[in-house]
Amino acid sequence: MSDTVSVYIHVPFCIKKCSYCDFYSTNTLSFLPAYVNSLQREIGIRTGLAGLAGPAKKNAQTIYFGGGTPSLLPLEEVEKILGTVCACYQVLPNAEITFEVNPGTVDEPYLSGLKNLGVNRLSIGVQSFDTAKIKVLNRIHSIEESIGAIGAAKSAGFENIGLDLIYGTPGETREKWIQDLKTALEFKVAHLSCYMLTLESGTPLQAQYEKGLFQMHGPDILTDFFMATSTFLGQQGYEHYEISNFARGRENRSRHNSNYWNMTPYDGFGPSAHSFGFPIEKGLDARDTCLASPERSWNPADVNAYVQSLSSGVLQAREREVLSCRQQMLERVMLGLRTSDGFDMAVFKKISGQGYLKGITPLLARLETQGLGAVLPGSVKRFQLTLSGRARLDSIVEAFADIIL
Repeated sequence: MSDTVSVYIHVPFCIKKCSYCDFYSTNTLSFLPAYVNSLQREIGIRTGLAGLAGPAKKNAQTIYFGGGTPSLLPLEEVEKILGTVCACYQVLPNAEITFEVNPGTVDEPYLSGLKNLGVNRLSIGVQSFDTAKIKVLNRIHSIEESIGAIGAAKSAGFENIGLDLIYGTPGETREKWIQDLKTALEFKVAHLSCYMLTLESGTPLQAQYEKGLFQMHGPDILTDFFMATSTFLGQQGYEHYEISNFARGRENRSRHNSNYWNMTPYDGFGPSAHSFGFPIEKGLDARDTCLASPERSWNPADVNAYVQSLSSGVLQAREREVLSCRQQMLERVMLGLRTSDGFDMAVFKKISGQGYLKGITPLLARLETQGLGAVLPGSVKRFQLTLSGRARLDSIVEAFADIIL
């Protein structure tokens, strides 16, 4: 039986870099056609289907175009990429195919073209409906273009639409942020991603901060933002299913991102793209044990080197990391606690094989006593953080790390 994976395509092109973003991207758009050709080669080589013979195709349950700005790809290039993915994977009939778009780079004909190619979910990088915030974040679009992009997506027939929003910008108040959310709710979208602004190393925003041009909010204020966001959106019918993500019902959760949090295998293609998987020879039964030796790998963040290497049909050297048993345990906890489903205690015990679940039992009891977490009822024992617990996620994960590592 074929393995089932998620497929990620990194499109490393932007018109202009946002002040807060540390994802790999370039504004050298002349590389774009060569990048697509190289991407097709990488997919073919790494799946073993570049030649006449190859292994059984993996099932692709989700496909995600991220970036960068995927909506800078012409439709004919999107068609080429999807064609290659479909040739090298068995794309499941109900596969979720997500495409990130930025306002100011799309119109209704383009979005209709995406839908005709099989894209069934859009993630629109609105970030805010406040002009002052848009300026701070150095976004290229206007509020009118954001509203136009959402309208165009609906006119093109998309029902599964998500909006990305950012809160915690310098000078922002909780009241202004709630107003931003109220504006987003007017569009009745299926999904909202609400990200807390953070200073990332090497970004223009960090450089401005170090020059003393602004102050960041303190942790207490950001906790207040986080709690208010969850409470307000919950009252509006949105499920807070992951630390930064809200869906109108379980069916509207991002299946692709949920696979990351569940440590489901994924294949990433393009410069800087990451992959995660288990050795095929170990078999599916080994996935929940240390014997599986899961591996994470990633491409170098250099589109020029990427194109030059693959133009000769040669893959770039990829960085690799084999996860130790303790790394697996910590990642299961760290990723699981981000979600409303929590982490599976039985899987954790099976992975450890060394009684670590017994070792963390006092910590679980303490978190429960403090109202920060609880064991969910049901046949599958899962430990879930409460909203107050998720507001303290970093310190709680550190407490688990002290025991596990």
